[in-house]
Amino acid sequence: MFSGTDRTALADAARRAAELLAQGARPESVMPERPVPAGRDTERLAVTAADPEGLAEGLSFFADGLPSPRWFSGRPDGAATRTAWCFGGHGSQWPGMGRALVDWAPAAARVLRELDALLPGGVIEPLMTMADGEAGGPEATQPLIFAVQVATAHWLWSLGLRPAAVVGHSLGEVAAAHVAGALSLAEAARVVAVRSGLLARAAGGGAMATVGLDRHTAERRCARTPGTVVVAAHTAPRETVVTGESEATRALVDTLEAEGVRCRMIRINAASHSPFVDGVLPELRAALADVAPTAPHTPWISTVDAEPEPGGLATADYWARNLRQPVRFTQAVSALAGRGVRAFVEIGPHPVLIRPIRDTLRAEGVGEPLVVASGHRATPEPVSLLRLLGALYCRGLELPEPFGGGRDVLRPAPEPTVGRG
Repeated sequence: MFSGTDRTALADAARRAAELLAQGARPESVMPERPVPAGRDTERLAVTAADPEGLAEGLSFFADGLPSPRWFSGRPDGAATRTAWCFGGHGSQWPGMGRALVDWAPAAARVLRELDALLPGGVIEPLMTMADGEAGGPEATQPLIFAVQVATAHWLWSLGLRPAAVVGHSLGEVAAAHVAGALSLAEAARVVAVRSGLLARAAGGGAMATVGLDRHTAERRCARTPGTVVVAAHTAPRETVVTGESEATRALVDTLEAEGVRCRMIRINAASHSPFVDGVLPELRAALADVAPTAPHTPWISTVDAEPEPGGLATADYWARNLRQPVRFTQAVSALAGRGVRAFVEIGPHPVLIRPIRDTLRAEGVGEPLVVASGHRATPEPVSLLRLLGALYCRGLELPEPFGGGRDVLRPAPEPTVGRG
């Protein structure tokens, strides 16, 4: 990490460090001994790579004004001190996700071992052997996405990081409920197992797609399409998820693409948030009838209810509506923006919410938001998570010392109590 009184000074420091690395210097020897104290005129730089060569490249790219995922810079304006943690749904999976957490992050590994005993089919062996991120139905894939989400959140907790609020999209609401303190890890795992298993049973012939239309226009286009296709999620002001019969959904997408509308099929053969799941809702309510959530210790912005009833979050009926009703994600992000939140971290294997969050914040007139993700496809977690911490540091979050990678490098902090058990 580097800091300077302005961008020119920071670029000069980065160029000198890159030159020293190219001459064979050790990475720790090129770090400044004492950062410039945070202030209105301070500029910060964080560069993350898996090896010295990548570190030198990232430093050089910054010094030359070239974009690269290896570096992040910004002014410590305090945006990162109040951060919303966001948890996405299906579609973020990739082969290799979560594997590095087992050996690199003890707090995350502990959670994965607990979930290995709690979730049908386990967690660790499937994560270690997954050869195709699209293999298997919701009952196999969604518990693994959930496992990576909550394991990552526990690792962030162990560093002393705490969210100002949490929000989830569809499946992601289960992780949000746990992180908010409404459900224990065991209860959240049971919700995921029941929800994904019943969704798989209702999956035959279903499809989902993202379309670049506002939700009202999308509703009208769905109604005009032969067959069953409905709005599944209000993702962003001009982005909506539609779902329904596979042929009807594909026909709508083909028509919209021919008109120049940006569309994308989602990697799932189910149709959650549609009439397709109506038949399994009574069983879901019965299977989760004894779930007894507690009051959240962290604000949880529901994407099911605009104004949840007292005690209504995370009950069996709530999870039935979570599976059936349209996801109100853009409304939740707007609500957080209205509370003054300017930093949003998507926690999961790969970002699926970054664009919708940015689009919603732009529509709300939020200037210079911080929108970053904890994971990226084909990027080992030690790299992607340290990049996340670097981005937060650049926008004003003071991190434990010493800052760097590896096992137990950052001082752990006690994790908050979450539910019971």
